[in-house]
Amino acid sequence: MAGENTASDEAGKANSADDAKGKGRSTISFPYMALNDAVKLAEAIHGNVGLGECDDDQLAAWTNQSIKSSGFRVQIAAARLFGIITGAGTGRYRLTDLGSGIVDPTQSREARATAFLNVPLYRAVFDKYRGGVLPAQAAAMERELVSLGVSEKVKDRARQVFERSADQAGFFAHGRNRLVMPGIAARQPDAPPAPELGADAQQDTKSGNGGGGDNTGVDPIIAGLLKRLPKSGEKWPKAQRKLWLQLLEGSFDLIYDDGEAAN
Repeated sequence: MAGENTASDEAGKANSADDAKGKGRSTISFPYMALNDAVKLAEAIHGNVGLGECDDDQLAAWTNQSIKSSGFRVQIAAARLFGIITGAGTGRYRLTDLGSGIVDPTQSREARATAFLNVPLYRAVFDKYRGGVLPAQAAAMERELVSLGVSEKVKDRARQVFERSADQAGFFAHGRNRLVMPGIAARQPDAPPAPELGADAQQDTKSGNGGGGDNTGVDPIIAGLLKRLPKSGEKWPKAQRKLWLQLLEGSFDLIYDDGEAAN
């Protein structure tokens, strides 16, 4: 599924909480709320306006939050960073293509995996430890996040949100010590309608090998002879073949007019 990755557009905005709180600046982007929190905004938008747009105050009301709440703003920043809503700086929001997929039960599994990897920090961890084992201890994992650009002052929160998001995106399905891309079943396109068969093809289909079909429209005498045909590959003595042909020829004389004018 081709998800809409807005991570690079949000790189300087997702960590604004660091600057505002004087905690130092991280050099890699990551959300302060987990994937499920971001999905709640997508579900609220989809449930009320579908693929349309909404305002700040509408989205806040639909999620029972205050438009002035810092938590609401952090949640919006997370949803943008995961790439499931768009509308940065406009005060109006709508679902991205990825967001519309994440609220669709038939596409949600793939969309969640894509959203997780849209986050620069999470992509960096996944690429580094793909096929390997994550650091076992929380302190070791936090040191790893710091080495990738997370501020020392927020490393604990970054780790916790990372672990929750990985779990919610399905990357911990095989254990919490490794990131494994969720298996995505290929969606098969609708099969084209079967072509209509002509009269001759329909008759061939009904007849089958050895003449063992319905033979609709064929005289019962001929149909009976056709049913006596052995299957392909079976033994059929030459004398019996000649007898069968003689019976068939006699049946033709009985059933069909030769069309010749009488003298």
